[in-house]
Amino acid sequence: MLIALSASAAELWRWKDADGVVHYSDRPVPGAERIDVRSNQKSTGEFNPEAPPPPAARPVTPANRYTRCAVASPVNDQVFNAVRAVRVTLAIEPGLSSDHDLQVILNGSPYAGWPADSMSYTLQNLDRGSYTLAARVLDENGRTLCAGSIINFHVRQPSILAPGRRPPAR
Repeated sequence: MLIALSASAAELWRWKDADGVVHYSDRPVPGAERIDVRSNQKSTGEFNPEAPPPPAARPVTPANRYTRCAVASPVNDQVFNAVRAVRVTLAIEPGLSSDHDLQVILNGSPYAGWPADSMSYTLQNLDRGSYTLAARVLDENGRTLCAGSIINFHVRQPSILAPGRRPPAR
């Protein structure tokens, strides 16, 4: 909304709705308070059009800029036959900073069982099927600093219905 305000606009209206949410507009509504955009108002913790933006929580410096955030193994479209566990290894470069969190995404959701600072882990009890896997690094506020590509891997289990398989001995 603020981008839509033209530089020549000199009036801004502020009001709270029934739920206590503060709204701003360039047109008055019943109960709205007029704010002079060109005036140099003191900040009250609410919106001040001329106030400089707040500083970032922590600037990204070369020490915490990640150049690689990837699943190193398994490789994309790798097939595992007759297994129930798959060893996953991540590649984070430079190494994971102590104030950042590692998050592994399995089938589109964060995998809760992954140890917070481990670069490898064995996924257990995998049923047959296809899986997606990705890794990302989060800052202390949960913002993504690095996100790797999604890879696919496949787990195949033997079946008595498989063609070419001999029937079980009686």
